[in-house]
Amino acid sequence: MPPVLEMEATGEQLLQELPERLADFKEQKFHITLTPIERMGKTAESPRKPTIQEEIAALFADIPPEERAKVPADLTDQLDHYIYGTPKK
Repeated sequence: MPPVLEMEATGEQLLQELPERLADFKEQKFHITLTPIERMGKTAESPRKPTIQEEIAALFADIPPEERAKVPADLTDQLDHYIYGTPKK
């Protein structure tokens, strides 16, 4: 199971380092949001607490691939069906 990738870098560093660092993630899909550190009210040296999305991603990464494959593809669209048993829309 691939580790969660966390980076703080300049745009130039990202362009240089990402191809190599993404080697373990070739089969994964991603949603990436780049936020300048200055907009977060932090300096480059200040430690940051992981976001809830990062914490969830870390937990999800610990689930074996065969178990992740059991999650229905329409889970988010049909959440009420899977939680409450309502008819599918």
